[in-house]
Amino acid sequence: MQADDLCLRVSSDPRLLAVIRGVIQVWLEVCGLLEDRRHEVVLAIDEACSNAMRHAYKGRTDEPVDLVLSASEEWVEITVSDQGTPCPRECSEYRPLVAPAPDEVVPGGLGVRLIHEVFDEVRFCPGTRSGNCVTMRLRRTAKNEVDSED
Repeated sequence: MQADDLCLRVSSDPRLLAVIRGVIQVWLEVCGLLEDRRHEVVLAIDEACSNAMRHAYKGRTDEPVDLVLSASEEWVEITVSDQGTPCPRECSEYRPLVAPAPDEVVPGGLGVRLIHEVFDEVRFCPGTRSGNCVTMRLRRTAKNEVDSED
Protein backbone atom coordinates (compact mmCIF):
# COMPACT_ATOMS: atom_id res chain seq x y z
CA MET A 1 0.00 0.00 0.00
CA GLN A 2 1.23 3.50 -0.85
CA ALA A 3 0.58 6.83 0.83
CA ASP A 4 -1.81 8.05 -1.88
CA ASP A 5 -3.93 4.88 -1.98
CA LEU A 6 -7.58 5.19 -1.03
CA CYS A 7 -8.51 2.67 1.66
CA LEU A 8 -12.10 1.92 2.54
CA ARG A 9 -13.46 -0.45 5.19
CA VAL A 10 -17.20 -1.14 5.23
CA SER A 11 -19.30 -3.64 7.08
CA SER A 12 -20.63 -6.57 5.09
CA ASP A 13 -24.13 -5.11 4.93
CA PRO A 14 -25.38 -5.24 1.31
CA ARG A 15 -27.11 -1.88 1.83
CA LEU A 16 -23.60 -0.34 1.76
CA LEU A 17 -22.95 -1.54 -1.80
CA ALA A 18 -24.47 1.73 -3.07
CA VAL A 19 -21.91 3.68 -1.03
CA ILE A 20 -19.07 1.55 -2.40
CA ARG A 21 -20.31 2.04 -5.97
CA GLY A 22 -20.48 5.82 -5.45
CA VAL A 23 -16.97 6.07 -4.02
CA ILE A 24 -15.50 3.91 -6.81
CA GLN A 25 -17.35 5.88 -9.50
CA VAL A 26 -15.96 9.20 -8.27
CA TRP A 27 -12.45 7.80 -7.75
CA LEU A 28 -12.37 6.37 -11.29
CA GLU A 29 -13.55 9.72 -12.65
CA VAL A 30 -10.69 11.44 -10.83
CA CYS A 31 -8.35 8.82 -12.37
CA GLY A 32 -9.60 9.83 -15.81
CA LEU A 33 -11.32 6.65 -16.95
CA LEU A 34 -13.95 7.00 -19.64
CA GLU A 35 -17.55 6.85 -18.45
CA ASP A 36 -18.35 3.51 -20.14
CA ARG A 37 -15.28 1.90 -18.58
CA ARG A 38 -16.12 3.38 -15.18
CA HIS A 39 -19.55 1.73 -15.26
CA GLU A 40 -18.05 -1.67 -16.11
CA VAL A 41 -15.43 -1.39 -13.37
CA VAL A 42 -18.00 -0.29 -10.80
CA LEU A 43 -20.20 -3.28 -11.67
CA ALA A 44 -17.27 -5.69 -11.39
CA ILE A 45 -16.22 -4.25 -8.00
CA ASP A 46 -19.82 -4.48 -6.84
CA GLU A 47 -19.74 -8.19 -7.75
CA ALA A 48 -16.49 -8.74 -5.83
CA CYS A 49 -17.91 -7.03 -2.73
CA SER A 50 -21.24 -8.86 -3.06
CA ASN A 51 -19.38 -12.18 -3.22
CA ALA A 52 -17.54 -11.36 0.02
CA MET A 53 -20.79 -10.41 1.73
CA ARG A 54 -22.89 -13.27 0.40
CA HIS A 55 -20.43 -16.16 0.27
CA ALA A 56 -17.45 -15.47 2.54
CA TYR A 57 -19.57 -14.06 5.35
CA LYS A 58 -22.67 -16.13 4.56
CA GLY A 59 -24.92 -13.09 4.89
CA ARG A 60 -23.55 -11.77 8.22
CA THR A 61 -23.76 -7.98 8.05
CA ASP A 62 -21.23 -6.97 10.72
CA GLU A 63 -17.96 -8.22 9.22
CA PRO A 64 -15.29 -6.08 7.48
CA VAL A 65 -14.86 -5.77 3.73
CA ASP A 66 -11.71 -3.84 2.84
CA LEU A 67 -11.01 -2.05 -0.43
CA VAL A 68 -7.71 -0.50 -1.50
CA LEU A 69 -7.77 1.68 -4.62
CA SER A 70 -4.43 2.51 -6.24
CA ALA A 71 -3.46 4.31 -9.42
CA SER A 72 -0.13 4.65 -11.15
CA GLU A 73 0.82 5.90 -14.60
CA GLU A 74 0.35 2.36 -15.95
CA TRP A 75 -2.43 0.79 -13.87
CA VAL A 76 -5.61 1.29 -11.92
CA GLU A 77 -5.71 -1.39 -9.23
CA ILE A 78 -8.48 -2.30 -6.82
CA THR A 79 -8.16 -4.92 -4.11
CA VAL A 80 -11.15 -6.31 -2.21
CA SER A 81 -10.49 -8.48 0.82
CA ASP A 82 -12.46 -10.12 3.58
CA GLN A 83 -11.82 -12.33 6.61
CA GLY A 84 -14.56 -14.85 5.87
CA THR A 85 -14.71 -18.40 4.58
CA PRO A 86 -12.13 -18.97 1.82
CA CYS A 87 -13.51 -19.28 -1.68
CA PRO A 88 -13.00 -22.70 -3.29
CA ARG A 89 -10.32 -22.31 -5.97
CA GLU A 90 -12.65 -23.57 -8.73
CA CYS A 91 -15.12 -20.77 -7.98
CA SER A 92 -12.54 -18.06 -8.69
CA GLU A 93 -11.23 -19.38 -12.00
CA TYR A 94 -12.26 -17.89 -15.31
CA ARG A 95 -14.62 -20.08 -17.29
CA PRO A 96 -15.92 -19.15 -20.73
CA LEU A 97 -19.64 -18.61 -20.83
CA VAL A 98 -21.46 -21.61 -22.23
CA ALA A 99 -25.22 -21.38 -22.58
CA PRO A 100 -26.82 -23.94 -20.26
CA ALA A 101 -29.84 -25.98 -21.15
CA PRO A 102 -33.03 -24.10 -20.18
CA ASP A 103 -33.72 -26.48 -17.28
CA GLU A 104 -30.17 -25.94 -15.91
CA VAL A 105 -30.34 -22.14 -15.54
CA VAL A 106 -29.70 -21.03 -11.96
CA PRO A 107 -29.13 -17.53 -10.56
CA GLY A 108 -25.62 -16.37 -9.84
CA GLY A 109 -22.25 -17.54 -11.06
CA LEU A 110 -21.55 -14.75 -13.56
CA GLY A 111 -19.78 -12.31 -11.22
CA VAL A 112 -16.35 -13.92 -11.42
CA ARG A 113 -16.60 -14.12 -15.21
CA LEU A 114 -17.57 -10.43 -15.35
CA ILE A 115 -14.57 -9.50 -13.19
CA HIS A 116 -12.24 -11.38 -15.55
CA GLU A 117 -13.86 -9.77 -18.60
CA VAL A 118 -13.58 -6.18 -17.28
CA PHE A 119 -10.03 -6.23 -15.93
CA ASP A 120 -6.73 -6.91 -17.69
CA GLU A 121 -5.36 -8.86 -14.72
CA VAL A 122 -7.21 -10.61 -11.90
CA ARG A 123 -5.66 -12.46 -8.99
CA PHE A 124 -7.82 -14.37 -6.50
CA CYS A 125 -6.05 -15.38 -3.29
CA PRO A 126 -8.25 -17.39 -0.94
CA GLY A 127 -6.74 -17.95 2.49
CA THR A 128 -6.03 -21.40 3.84
CA ARG A 129 -8.22 -21.06 6.92
CA SER A 130 -9.95 -17.72 6.48
CA GLY A 131 -10.11 -14.73 4.23
CA ASN A 132 -10.10 -13.90 0.56
CA CYS A 133 -8.36 -11.26 -1.50
CA VAL A 134 -9.02 -10.36 -5.12
CA THR A 135 -6.75 -7.88 -6.87
CA MET A 136 -8.06 -6.44 -10.13
CA ARG A 137 -5.87 -4.39 -12.45
CA LEU A 138 -6.85 -2.29 -15.44
CA ARG A 139 -4.13 -1.05 -17.78
CA ARG A 140 -4.30 2.71 -18.32
CA THR A 141 -4.46 3.09 -22.09
CA ALA A 142 -5.92 5.57 -24.54
CA LYS A 143 -9.00 3.36 -24.97
CA ASN A 144 -9.75 3.60 -21.23
CA GLU A 145 -8.84 7.22 -20.54
CA VAL A 146 -10.36 10.61 -21.25
CA ASP A 147 -8.85 12.45 -24.19
CA SER A 148 -6.60 15.16 -22.72
CA GLU A 149 -7.87 17.75 -25.25
CA ASP A 150 -11.43 17.78 -23.76
